[in-house]
Amino acid sequence: MSGNNHKVIIFDTTMRDGELTPGVKMNLQQKITISQLLEEMGVDIIEVGYPASSQKDFDQVFNISKIIKNSTICGLASSNSDEIITLAEAIKPAIRGRIHTYTPVNLKNQTQLSKEEVLATIKESVSLARNYCNDVEWSAFDASRSEPDFLCKSIETAIKSGATTVSIPDSLGLASPEEFSQLLQMIFNRVPNINEVVVSVHCHDDLGMAVDNSLIALSCGVRQIECAINGLGARKGNADFSQVVIEVLKQGNYQLEINTSLMSKAAELIFQITGIGKAN
Repeated sequence: MSGNNHKVIIFDTTMRDGELTPGVKMNLQQKITISQLLEEMGVDIIEVGYPASSQKDFDQVFNISKIIKNSTICGLASSNSDEIITLAEAIKPAIRGRIHTYTPVNLKNQTQLSKEEVLATIKESVSLARNYCNDVEWSAFDASRSEPDFLCKSIETAIKSGATTVSIPDSLGLASPEEFSQLLQMIFNRVPNINEVVVSVHCHDDLGMAVDNSLIALSCGVRQIECAINGLGARKGNADFSQVVIEVLKQGNYQLEINTSLMSKAAELIFQITGIGKAN
Protein backbone atom coordinates (compact mmCIF):
# COMPACT_ATOMS: atom_id res chain seq x y z
CA MET A 1 0.00 0.00 0.00
CA SER A 2 1.35 3.41 -0.88
CA GLY A 3 1.08 6.21 1.67
CA ASN A 4 -1.71 7.76 -0.36
CA ASN A 5 -3.96 4.77 0.34
CA HIS A 6 -3.88 5.69 4.01
CA LYS A 7 -5.49 9.09 3.60
CA VAL A 8 -8.97 9.06 5.11
CA ILE A 9 -11.46 11.33 3.34
CA ILE A 10 -13.90 13.11 5.62
CA PHE A 11 -17.38 13.67 4.17
CA ASP A 12 -19.51 15.95 6.32
CA THR A 13 -23.30 15.64 6.11
CA THR A 14 -24.22 17.95 9.03
CA MET A 15 -26.24 20.18 6.71
CA ARG A 16 -27.95 17.45 4.67
CA ASP A 17 -28.60 14.39 6.85
CA GLY A 18 -28.35 16.71 9.87
CA GLU A 19 -31.52 18.45 8.71
CA LEU A 20 -33.35 15.12 9.07
CA THR A 21 -32.91 15.50 12.84
CA PRO A 22 -36.38 16.21 14.25
CA GLY A 23 -36.83 19.97 14.69
CA VAL A 24 -33.57 20.96 12.98
CA LYS A 25 -33.65 23.48 10.14
CA MET A 26 -30.79 25.68 8.98
CA ASN A 27 -31.09 28.86 6.93
CA LEU A 28 -28.70 29.99 4.20
CA GLN A 29 -26.63 32.28 6.43
CA GLN A 30 -26.19 29.51 8.99
CA LYS A 31 -25.15 27.03 6.30
CA ILE A 32 -22.65 29.52 4.85
CA THR A 33 -21.09 29.98 8.31
CA ILE A 34 -20.94 26.20 8.84
CA SER A 35 -19.46 25.61 5.35
CA GLN A 36 -16.74 28.21 5.86
CA LEU A 37 -15.75 26.65 9.18
CA LEU A 38 -15.76 23.14 7.69
CA GLU A 39 -13.55 24.39 4.86
CA GLU A 40 -11.19 26.02 7.34
CA MET A 41 -11.05 22.72 9.23
CA GLY A 42 -9.94 20.92 6.06
CA VAL A 43 -13.09 18.84 5.49
CA ASP A 44 -12.77 17.11 2.09
CA ILE A 45 -16.44 16.93 1.06
CA ILE A 46 -19.28 19.11 2.37
CA GLU A 47 -22.79 17.83 1.68
CA VAL A 48 -25.02 20.91 1.76
CA GLY A 49 -28.52 19.66 0.93
CA TYR A 50 -30.96 17.88 -1.37
CA PRO A 51 -31.61 20.45 -4.16
CA ALA A 52 -34.61 18.68 -5.72
CA SER A 53 -36.43 18.49 -2.39
CA SER A 54 -37.01 22.24 -2.04
CA GLN A 55 -36.12 25.63 -3.49
CA LYS A 56 -34.44 26.37 -0.14
CA ASP A 57 -32.05 23.45 -0.54
CA PHE A 58 -31.36 24.35 -4.17
CA ASP A 59 -30.51 27.95 -3.25
CA GLN A 60 -28.29 26.82 -0.37
CA VAL A 61 -26.26 24.40 -2.49
CA PHE A 62 -26.02 26.94 -5.33
CA ASN A 63 -24.89 29.82 -3.12
CA ILE A 64 -22.39 27.78 -1.11
CA SER A 65 -20.99 26.40 -4.39
CA LYS A 66 -20.03 29.99 -5.26
CA ILE A 67 -18.30 30.66 -1.94
CA ILE A 68 -16.29 27.56 -1.00
CA LYS A 69 -12.98 27.16 -2.84
CA ASN A 70 -11.05 24.23 -1.34
CA SER A 71 -13.61 21.67 -0.16
CA THR A 72 -15.76 19.71 -2.61
CA ILE A 73 -19.41 20.81 -2.50
CA CYS A 74 -21.89 17.96 -2.69
CA GLY A 75 -25.65 17.53 -2.86
CA LEU A 76 -27.90 14.47 -2.80
CA ALA A 77 -30.31 13.14 -5.42
CA SER A 78 -32.24 9.91 -5.92
CA SER A 79 -31.88 7.90 -9.16
CA ASN A 80 -34.59 10.08 -10.71
CA SER A 81 -33.08 11.89 -13.71
CA ASP A 82 -34.85 15.19 -12.92
CA GLU A 83 -33.34 15.18 -9.43
CA ILE A 84 -29.86 14.51 -10.81
CA ILE A 85 -30.17 17.33 -13.37
CA THR A 86 -31.43 19.73 -10.65
CA LEU A 87 -28.45 18.80 -8.47
CA ALA A 88 -26.05 19.29 -11.40
CA GLU A 89 -27.46 22.81 -11.83
CA ALA A 90 -27.10 23.53 -8.11
CA ILE A 91 -23.39 22.60 -7.96
CA LYS A 92 -22.55 24.23 -11.30
CA PRO A 93 -20.76 27.24 -9.74
CA ALA A 94 -18.52 25.00 -7.57
CA ILE A 95 -14.79 24.80 -8.25
CA ARG A 96 -15.08 21.23 -6.99
CA GLY A 97 -18.54 19.70 -7.11
CA ARG A 98 -19.84 16.20 -6.45
CA ILE A 99 -23.11 14.55 -7.40
CA HIS A 100 -24.21 12.07 -4.73
CA THR A 101 -26.97 9.76 -5.91
CA TYR A 102 -28.53 6.75 -4.23
CA THR A 103 -30.58 3.69 -5.20
CA PRO A 104 -32.41 1.35 -2.78
CA VAL A 105 -30.86 -2.12 -3.11
CA ASN A 106 -32.81 -4.05 -0.48
CA LEU A 107 -34.97 -6.04 -2.91
CA LYS A 108 -35.59 -9.18 -0.92
CA ASN A 109 -38.65 -11.07 -2.19
CA GLN A 110 -38.59 -9.16 -5.49
CA THR A 111 -38.73 -10.77 -8.91
CA GLN A 112 -35.77 -11.13 -11.23
CA LEU A 113 -37.40 -8.54 -13.47
CA SER A 114 -37.43 -5.87 -10.81
CA LYS A 115 -33.77 -6.61 -10.08
CA GLU A 116 -32.92 -6.10 -13.75
CA GLU A 117 -34.89 -2.85 -13.65
CA VAL A 118 -32.95 -1.60 -10.63
CA LEU A 119 -29.60 -2.45 -12.28
CA ALA A 120 -30.76 -0.52 -15.38
CA THR A 121 -31.73 2.41 -13.15
CA ILE A 122 -28.30 2.41 -11.51
CA LYS A 123 -26.61 2.36 -14.89
CA GLU A 124 -28.73 5.19 -16.29
CA SER A 125 -28.60 7.43 -13.22
CA VAL A 126 -24.86 7.11 -12.61
CA SER A 127 -24.07 7.58 -16.32
CA LEU A 128 -26.27 10.68 -16.38
CA ALA A 129 -24.54 12.09 -13.31
CA ARG A 130 -21.14 11.46 -14.91
CA ASN A 131 -22.22 13.46 -17.96
CA TYR A 132 -22.54 16.49 -15.68
CA CYS A 133 -19.75 15.92 -13.18
CA ASN A 134 -16.61 13.79 -13.05
CA ASP A 135 -16.96 13.28 -9.27
CA VAL A 136 -19.94 10.97 -8.69
CA GLU A 137 -20.74 9.15 -5.48
CA TRP A 138 -23.28 6.35 -5.57
CA SER A 139 -24.88 5.00 -2.39
CA ALA A 140 -26.28 1.49 -2.05
CA PHE A 141 -29.23 2.52 0.10
CA ASP A 142 -30.08 -0.08 2.80
CA ALA A 143 -27.02 -2.12 1.76
CA SER A 144 -26.71 -3.93 5.06
CA ARG A 145 -30.14 -5.59 4.67
CA SER A 146 -29.92 -6.43 0.98
CA GLU A 147 -29.18 -9.72 -0.75
CA PRO A 148 -25.39 -10.20 -1.06
CA ASP A 149 -25.40 -11.30 -4.73
CA PHE A 150 -27.60 -8.43 -5.80
CA LEU A 151 -25.70 -5.90 -3.69
CA CYS A 152 -22.40 -6.92 -5.32
CA LYS A 153 -23.94 -6.76 -8.80
CA SER A 154 -25.36 -3.30 -8.04
CA ILE A 155 -21.98 -1.99 -6.87
CA GLU A 156 -20.22 -3.47 -9.90
CA THR A 157 -22.80 -1.80 -12.18
CA ALA A 158 -22.41 1.61 -10.49
CA ILE A 159 -18.62 1.46 -10.91
CA LYS A 160 -18.87 0.40 -14.57
CA SER A 161 -21.29 3.29 -15.15
CA GLY A 162 -18.80 5.86 -13.85
CA ALA A 163 -19.16 6.17 -10.08
CA THR A 164 -15.89 7.36 -8.51
CA THR A 165 -16.99 6.76 -4.90
CA VAL A 166 -19.30 3.99 -3.70
CA SER A 167 -20.94 4.36 -0.30
CA ILE A 168 -22.11 1.41 1.77
CA PRO A 169 -24.56 2.82 4.33
CA ASP A 170 -25.88 1.13 7.41
CA SER A 171 -29.04 3.07 6.61
CA LEU A 172 -31.06 1.99 9.64
CA GLY A 173 -28.13 1.74 12.05
CA LEU A 174 -28.85 -1.92 12.81
CA ALA A 175 -25.52 -3.61 11.99
CA SER A 176 -23.04 -4.64 14.67
CA PRO A 177 -19.35 -3.94 13.94
CA GLU A 178 -18.84 -7.67 13.31
CA GLU A 179 -21.73 -7.84 10.82
CA PHE A 180 -20.70 -4.61 9.13
CA SER A 181 -17.12 -5.71 8.72
CA GLN A 182 -18.23 -9.06 7.25
CA LEU A 183 -20.42 -7.18 4.77
CA LEU A 184 -17.54 -4.93 3.72
CA GLN A 185 -15.07 -7.81 3.44
CA MET A 186 -17.53 -9.65 1.20
CA ILE A 187 -17.85 -6.57 -1.03
CA PHE A 188 -14.07 -6.13 -1.30
CA ASN A 189 -13.68 -9.86 -2.08
CA ARG A 190 -16.51 -10.24 -4.55
CA VAL A 191 -16.88 -7.02 -6.52
CA PRO A 192 -14.27 -7.39 -9.29
CA ASN A 193 -13.77 -3.65 -9.98
CA ILE A 194 -13.95 -2.43 -6.36
CA ASN A 195 -10.36 -1.17 -6.44
CA GLU A 196 -11.28 1.39 -9.11
CA VAL A 197 -13.24 3.51 -6.61
CA VAL A 198 -13.05 5.04 -3.15
CA VAL A 199 -15.31 3.03 -0.84
CA SER A 200 -17.21 5.06 1.76
CA VAL A 201 -19.40 4.25 4.76
CA HIS A 202 -22.37 6.15 6.18
CA CYS A 203 -23.31 4.74 9.58
CA HIS A 204 -26.31 5.61 11.72
CA ASP A 205 -26.24 5.46 15.49
CA ASP A 206 -29.50 3.65 16.30
CA LEU A 207 -27.60 1.02 18.31
CA GLY A 208 -24.81 3.40 19.36
CA MET A 209 -22.41 1.75 16.89
CA ALA A 210 -21.94 4.46 14.21
CA VAL A 211 -18.39 5.42 15.22
CA ASP A 212 -17.32 1.80 15.86
CA ASN A 213 -18.72 0.71 12.50
CA SER A 214 -16.99 3.60 10.72
CA LEU A 215 -13.63 2.72 12.28
CA ILE A 216 -13.80 -1.01 11.64
CA ALA A 217 -14.56 -0.17 8.01
CA LEU A 218 -11.08 1.33 7.58
CA SER A 219 -9.40 -2.00 8.26
CA CYS A 220 -11.57 -3.52 5.49
CA GLY A 221 -10.30 -1.03 2.89
CA VAL A 222 -12.79 1.82 3.23
CA ARG A 223 -11.24 5.27 2.66
CA GLN A 224 -14.10 7.74 3.19
CA ILE A 225 -16.16 8.22 6.34
CA GLU A 226 -19.43 10.15 6.30
CA CYS A 227 -20.17 11.89 9.58
CA ALA A 228 -21.90 14.91 11.13
CA ILE A 229 -20.92 17.42 13.77
CA ASN A 230 -22.45 16.55 17.15
CA GLY A 231 -23.73 13.35 15.53
CA LEU A 232 -26.69 15.14 13.92
CA GLY A 233 -28.89 13.11 11.57
CA ALA A 234 -32.00 11.03 11.07
CA ARG A 235 -33.36 9.17 14.12
CA LYS A 236 -30.39 8.65 16.53
CA GLY A 237 -28.04 10.49 14.18
CA ASN A 238 -24.85 9.85 12.20
CA ALA A 239 -21.32 9.00 13.26
CA ASP A 240 -20.06 11.93 15.33
CA PHE A 241 -17.46 14.00 13.44
CA SER A 242 -15.10 14.71 16.37
CA GLN A 243 -15.20 11.15 17.69
CA VAL A 244 -14.43 9.75 14.24
CA VAL A 245 -11.49 12.12 13.73
CA ILE A 246 -10.02 11.51 17.19
CA GLU A 247 -10.32 7.71 16.89
CA VAL A 248 -8.83 7.64 13.37
CA LEU A 249 -5.85 9.72 14.52
CA LYS A 250 -5.36 7.43 17.55
CA GLN A 251 -4.78 4.51 15.18
CA GLY A 252 -1.68 6.31 13.93
CA ASN A 253 -1.46 4.77 10.45
CA TYR A 254 -3.94 7.03 8.65
CA GLN A 255 -3.58 10.56 7.34
CA LEU A 256 -6.32 13.07 8.03
CA GLU A 257 -6.26 16.65 6.81
CA ILE A 258 -8.49 17.92 9.62
CA ASN A 259 -7.45 20.86 11.81
CA THR A 260 -8.53 19.36 15.13
CA SER A 261 -8.07 22.65 17.01
CA LEU A 262 -11.29 23.92 15.36
CA MET A 263 -13.46 20.91 16.28
CA SER A 264 -14.75 22.36 19.55
CA LYS A 265 -15.60 25.62 17.75
CA ALA A 266 -17.60 23.61 15.18
CA ALA A 267 -19.39 21.65 17.92
CA GLU A 268 -20.29 24.92 19.67
CA LEU A 269 -21.54 26.50 16.41
CA ILE A 270 -23.82 23.53 15.68
CA PHE A 271 -25.05 23.57 19.28
CA GLN A 272 -25.93 27.28 18.96
CA ILE A 273 -27.81 26.71 15.69
CA THR A 274 -29.62 23.47 16.53
CA GLY A 275 -29.67 23.15 20.30
CA ILE A 276 -28.13 19.70 19.87
CA GLY A 277 -24.71 19.45 21.34
CA LYS A 278 -22.07 17.77 23.32
CA ALA A 279 -22.91 19.31 26.66
CA ASN A 280 -23.58 15.80 27.99
